[in-house]
Amino acid sequence: MNEVYNLLGLACRAGKVAWGYQAVMAAIKRRKVFLLLLAVDSSPRLKDKLLATCRESGIEGIVYGDKVAIGAALGKPPCAVVGVTDANLARLIRQHVREVGA
Repeated sequence: MNEVYNLLGLACRAGKVAWGYQAVMAAIKRRKVFLLLLAVDSSPRLKDKLLATCRESGIEGIVYGDKVAIGAALGKPPCAVVGVTDANLARLIRQHVREVGA
């Protein structure tokens, strides 16, 4: 498992993620999301909708990893979308995603 998934797991254990479409949308509306991670294998319609929402809200949206790997990192079932609700963890995850080259 790479560092991005390790950080996602840490964020989840700290209670600093919203996972799943409805939880992420609710967190975005409450302006709690600092970074949105979308699985590569999520549906094009979901990607388009969430990335448009990110642009409107000023949140960075990154397409990275697959549903199974993201879900495993969170200790949850396969998951297409995760919102990181902590600014420092979001910054670290963003930095590691850029290092990997996604």
